[in-house]
Amino acid sequence: MVITALLAGAGVALADRKRGSWGILGALSVTQLTLHIFLQVVASHQDGAGYPGMPFSPLAMALGHIAVVLLTGLVMAHAERALFVVARLLESILPRRSTPSPIVTEPRTVCVAVVTVRALALLIYQRIHARRGPPESLVDQVEYAI
Repeated sequence: MVITALLAGAGVALADRKRGSWGILGALSVTQLTLHIFLQVVASHQDGAGYPGMPFSPLAMALGHIAVVLLTGLVMAHAERALFVVARLLESILPRRSTPSPIVTEPRTVCVAVVTVRALALLIYQRIHARRGPPESLVDQVEYAI
């Protein structure tokens, strides 16, 4: 399951642009080699559990992998070319960018009276520049209360 997810992720990462026949053959060769090594490791651990080993000779297995890589690479290279032909055709037919629709109404404006703005500015000014001095102590407050 993990090896499948890793190989699928690698396939998706390679699918962003046109690779060509050699790129496809290289990617397929690496995945075939990886899967072969993985399955050999799994099979070597299963031999002691009563499962039969690989019934093929290593030479027949290597030739089978090479044949599968070449045939799959050929099919995928032709499919890639066909896919990019269709993509170019669709790109020439369909519009590239959508134009934004024109603004029909003007944005609303808010009018505030100058008197209100001045009153708010005066209030803020008084808050910022309030009269400051030393804090009164509790002892002074008690003396005044008596």
